[in-house]
Amino acid sequence: MQRDHGGSVIALNYSEHGYLSVEGLMGSTMLPYLMRLDAPVPADTVRAVVRELLSAFPRLRAVVEPGWHLHRLRVLPDDDILDQLFDMAWRVEAHLDAGDREALEDEQNRLVNEVLPMERGLLCRFRYIPHAHTPVLFMSVHHLLADGRTMQRLVTEIMHRLNGGPPMSQQPLDAPSLLDAVRPLHWWQWPRQMWRSRRHAVALAKRLAPLHIQRVGTPWRTVPSYHCVKHYVLPVPASTLRQAARSLGVSVNVFITLVLTETFLAKAPHDPAAAAVIRTSIDLRRFHAPDVASRPLWGNHVATFLIIESGRKTLHERAASIKAQQDEFVRRFEQRESFWLYLFYEAVPYLGRTMLTRILRNVRARNAMPQSCHATNVGNANSAMPPDARIRLIELVPAVANLDHLQMIVELDDRIYMPVMWERAEASRDEIVAHLQALDATCLRIVDELTRP
Repeated sequence: MQRDHGGSVIALNYSEHGYLSVEGLMGSTMLPYLMRLDAPVPADTVRAVVRELLSAFPRLRAVVEPGWHLHRLRVLPDDDILDQLFDMAWRVEAHLDAGDREALEDEQNRLVNEVLPMERGLLCRFRYIPHAHTPVLFMSVHHLLADGRTMQRLVTEIMHRLNGGPPMSQQPLDAPSLLDAVRPLHWWQWPRQMWRSRRHAVALAKRLAPLHIQRVGTPWRTVPSYHCVKHYVLPVPASTLRQAARSLGVSVNVFITLVLTETFLAKAPHDPAAAAVIRTSIDLRRFHAPDVASRPLWGNHVATFLIIESGRKTLHERAASIKAQQDEFVRRFEQRESFWLYLFYEAVPYLGRTMLTRILRNVRARNAMPQSCHATNVGNANSAMPPDARIRLIELVPAVANLDHLQMIVELDDRIYMPVMWERAEASRDEIVAHLQALDATCLRIVDELTRP
């Protein structure tokens, strides 16, 4: 029999305290994922599978609870009250056309701007759109509960159950500190590693200072608007992209970063100080101790680093530069040389939600964290389906509420999905469309150059 974690308390890490603090500034940091299936499925069947998620994954039925000073998550019992709350979280949208791309994009825009009750009700929503051939399920989860890897796990669980897989197994609760993934392993290493990590941070600030960072639209404004989502697929098959990446001796992820940097640098071809700054995500799970890293590690376990490119370079030089920067940042995490800022972040929640919100608002208003865009790869979704799947996932469009230009990357069936998220006050839809057209042209040009006989 599965255990009922009702009443259990989950501590928030610094990243999750950050999501809680920007709730007023951003509305809600929602992650609405669009999942398109290749065969019709009865709405009651999908509903039962989604409801099973709440029983198997206790964090999905958690609400925010204030402690004496810090907030935490309180897991609700799996009982009739949860059934009532799920009735509000689940909805069949039969009036929408699952074959209408514009209607689906509009629905995802509504979901990414939806504000949920943090302390009363579920922090997730599910919308099912029936269709005679290709129905769509929207799964929207608050970032406080999950990151991209967690969302991929949920997609996998859904696809396996829809294909007749065994009941979902009960997941344990854990909440390790992110500091454990970046801090030195031994006490005597702290002074040296602190000095090294601070030196890296200072050098980065000096490097960024003279650059003219290229971006889409204008910097963030004091008065926020709403979040936008624009669907986008790279114009080249993933297999062709992989071939082009191999010719440069890099991964697909590095190759996509190369395409992004070339697109942004093309905005100011005659400015020697022009730069493309791509914020890149890195999963910290692997840097925990082996006994911790082997767990599912639900929640948020992601850090970021900056790829900085400027000047004129050949494609091979640009690719080598991006790869070298990426390898260096991974090395710093492996050698525990990136914890200076994280040591500060770990103490941030004790400032209190009011002060932390004020700090974040001031940082954004001063544009103190400049970047061209944030690109985060959430993985290959082909592995989400069992090998003998009768019902297949044929489209996956991830999204997340964000204050910066962000492109999420996911591969499925030889396609690379890269939907764009941005703050409407920063750029118009026409500006985003123009940027994506430039991205198309850059991608096609580079692939043609590298794969031409």
